[in-house]
Amino acid sequence: MTVLYSEARVLLVPASHRLAGKEAVTAGDIAAEPLVGCTGMGVEWTTFWRLEPRSGSEPAPVGPTLAETYEDKLEAIADGTAIAIVPAGDRRHTLRPDLVTVALDGIEPCQIVVATRTADTNPLVTAFVRSAKDLLVGPITSVATPPAHSV
Repeated sequence: MTVLYSEARVLLVPASHRLAGKEAVTAGDIAAEPLVGCTGMGVEWTTFWRLEPRSGSEPAPVGPTLAETYEDKLEAIADGTAIAIVPAGDRRHTLRPDLVTVALDGIEPCQIVVATRTADTNPLVTAFVRSAKDLLVGPITSVATPPAHSV
């Protein structure tokens, strides 16, 4: 695996949530909050995004909805039945004005990687990894506005 960059994880909540206006929260602040459960995720993936293991070894509470798609996840959050932890650079939720993110203090960031087979000698794989290292250096934080055209 080649690590391209690290990025913070943030809390994704409905705009009406009690934590929505906070500048930042900690894992302790959300310990009792139900998190969206996602189908088909492996144990390592699930425990990382649910901030497990937790102090006291209690698993994170799970909301009543099991999401099969990212859209299902956003719906469960918007309904107020659960919250989620997402990468700060994942901007898909910004299409929904009813969802907001809050910074999470004191947790490790996630890493964006390229995974390849160790024994793969294909020069296209090597070129892809090199390009990824050169071009994918962090999350896109803003999108440039194209210049206005005269008519």
